[in-house]
Formats: sequence, C-alpha cells, structure tokens
Amino acid sequence: MKNFSRMALKICVFSSALILAVMAAMAHILLDASREALLGEMRLRAEAFSRSAREAFIPSLDVFNLHLAVNAMTRERAIGMALVTDRSGRVLSHSLADMVGEQDDSPEGAAARAAEGMTVIPSGGGWYIAAPVSTGAGRAATAAIVLTPESLAGALAPMRRKVLYVTLAALAAALMGTIAIVSWLMRPIPMLARAARDVGEGKLDTEVTWRSSDEIGVLARAFNDMVRGLRERDHIRNVFGRYVSGEIADAVLGGKLPLGGERRHIAVIFADIRDFSAMGQRDQPETVVKLLNDYFSLMTRVIRARGGIVDKFLGDGLLAMFGAPLATDNPEERAVRAALEMRWTLSAFNTHRVQEGLPPIAMGLCVTSGEALVGNIGSDEKMEYTAIGEPVNLASRLEGVNKRLGTSAIVSKAVMEATGAAFQYKELGSHVIRGWKDPLDLFELLDPGSAAGGPRR
Repeated sequence: MKNFSRMALKICVFSSALILAVMAAMAHILLDASREALLGEMRLRAEAFSRSAREAFIPSLDVFNLHLAVNAMTRERAIGMALVTDRSGRVLSHSLADMVGEQDDSPEGAAARAAEGMTVIPSGGGWYIAAPVSTGAGRAATAAIVLTPESLAGALAPMRRKVLYVTLAALAAALMGTIAIVSWLMRPIPMLARAARDVGEGKLDTEVTWRSSDEIGVLARAFNDMVRGLRERDHIRNVFGRYVSGEIADAVLGGKLPLGGERRHIAVIFADIRDFSAMGQRDQPETVVKLLNDYFSLMTRVIRARGGIVDKFLGDGLLAMFGAPLATDNPEERAVRAALEMRWTLSAFNTHRVQEGLPPIAMGLCVTSGEALVGNIGSDEKMEYTAIGEPVNLASRLEGVNKRLGTSAIVSKAVMEATGAAFQYKELGSHVIRGWKDPLDLFELLDPGSAAGGPRR
C-alpha cells in the first residue's frame, strides 16, 4: 500500500461505490422477493386457518376449538393478529381476548365479509388477509389474519440479517479484489509520472523500463519514443545553435519564423579586427583560427547576454543584431551596452594574450539602427536568417570611417538620439558615406565617466 497512487485510490473508491450500489440494489430486490414469498405463504396460512376454523362450526359452534385455531395462528411470527367474525361482523374469537364479542367495523373486515373468496388488502403498512369459513349450510363466518408492520419486520429480520451479512462479505471481497487488481494494473503509472516530472525538469536521459503488450506497454514505449525525440531535438538545437544563434534555432524549430521575412526595427553592430590582413600573413593559419575562435566566442557571449544574436561572421568581422528574431524593447540601448562590454572584454582578452607573450589586437565597432527586413533568405537547398536594409548597409560602410578617424566605436545619429540619456558620446561631425546622398552625423561612443570628447548628448 506504500506505493498506492492517488489514481488507484480514486478508481478503488469509485469501484467500491459502484459495487456498493449494485449490492444495495440486489439486497433490496432480495428483500422484496422475501416479502412477496412471505405474503404468498400467509395466503396459504389464511386458507389453512379457514379450514381449521370450519371444524369448530361442525356440527355446531365450538368456541374452545375456535380459540385453539386462533391461538395456533398467532404463533406465526409474521402474524400480528388473528380473528374470526360472523356474518354480521361480531367477533367470535380474537387473539386479543378483550376483542371477543366486539363488533369489527374496520373497512378491511367489511370488504372481506362482502367478498366471496379470499381477500388480500393493504392495511396501515401491513396486510389484512381473510378467507370465508363455509359449512354445508353456507358461509358461517370469516377467518382473518393481520400482518402488521412490526410483525412483518420481525418475520423478515432473519432474512435481512442474512442479506446484510452476504452483502458486507461480497463488498469486502470485491473491495479487496479491486484493490489487488488496480494495484497490479497501475504499477507503471507512478513510474511514468516520475519519469514525466524528470523530463519536465530537463532530464532527457530518463526512460521507462516496462514490457507488456497491453495499453500500458504501448504508453511506456510511446513515452520512450517521445523522450528520444526530445533528445534528438535538443541535439539538433545544440548543433544548429553552433551555426546560427540559439534564439534562431529555437524559432526555426518552433516554426515561429515566417518565410519571406518581416519588417522590424533593429539595432546592428558591425565589429572587425584591425590589421587582420597583416596578421594573417605573419602568423600560421592554425594560430589565426585559434585567435578567431577565442575572440568570436567571447564577443558572441557578450552579445547574447544583452539579448542580441550574431547574424554572421565575415572573416575577422561579425555582424550582430538586436530586436530580431524576437522583438525586444529599446534595441539601441542593448546594442550600445553590448558594444561597451565587447570593448572591455577585448581589453581583458588582450591582457591575457600579453601574459602569454602574444601581441594584443584592436577592434573597431559600428552601431546603427533603423527598419530592416529580417527573415529566411536563400535558395531551396540552403537558407539563412539575416537582415537586409539600411542599418545593415550603414554599419558595414561605417567600418572604413571608423578606421580613418582612428576611433574604436562610432554610432549613427539615430542610435545617439535613442540612447543619449544613458551613454556618453563625442560629436565627430558630418561625413560622406559611400552610397548615401547626404553626409551623415556620426558620434564616438565613450566609456562611462570619460572626460574626453565633447559634452554628453
């Protein structure tokens, strides 16, 4: 009973209630049948009473013998009273001595004396059963027995007790049998429930070890198949997330990315390593690849911590966006904060490189914002989630301006206006950008508390 589940308990309670209802109905039917059988027996007793009473009238009325016949009838447990009346209704003999000589004015008595044969009449919860006493000279009297509620209850008491005992025994046997059967059938349910909780907590190595050919076995096998599918999906997500961001992987696997793209207000970061071409010519390819992997791992971690995703790696550069695939509040502020943290992270990275005897590297950052089309773009064989629009083009164009001005992080006017209250900037003036008709105002992102540059905007 230690592992008896609540579901098994509910089934047992329901089954017991159903069995109890059935047994109660059966007991009621048995008691009704016993009552009908008793009533049939009393009809026969009434006929026998009529015949014995007739002997007291031949050749003439023998009151003593009549009293003996009446007293014999009252020995029956079901009979409350017995009496014999003449044709006028006067009581010739009665089980109650005080009633002898009295007039029987009851409706039942009058109906019985008026009837030619036996009468069975309901009377006050009991029965009035009477039969004529006939002699050669015709009807001499009427013999009647009265079944009162008390006498009927007394007569049926043994049968009622037997039915009660049988009902209780059957109920106990049925209950124990139900508990045993339900416990046996429900054995795997607690195990499945625990396994489901473990899976809900992310423990995808959970499996149910249950072998049977019934529905429970089918459920166990389906559960294991489901967990294997979740493991495969988790594996796909992890592998997929190495090529695209985890957010895009989740959105793709969840079917949340509309084909063809959608317009979004996003912020974009374009970052590249300064003098990377010379580094590639100077160092071995393995060294360069390790540098890029370490560098991109750090930068990606910072970008994702601020709610952004890395759209793509372009040689030594990376393109990140904020506000897609899932919309975020104030993508410009997230992007600028990420740019600052990328610069601090690079400083710590360079400290570690210098300690290992390696040269430090420099990074240029450009932050822009605006409306772009983001979504799945590509061919039937290969698709890529990316962004197309002015903020992406401008970020790549600003890379050259950033390098020419000797700054490490510049932002567009739209980014400065959206975040000017939270960060410090230095005005860089208007600059001609390839592909743009009019010069654009640019701003340098300063570290918090920096005294360099112009006023805080």
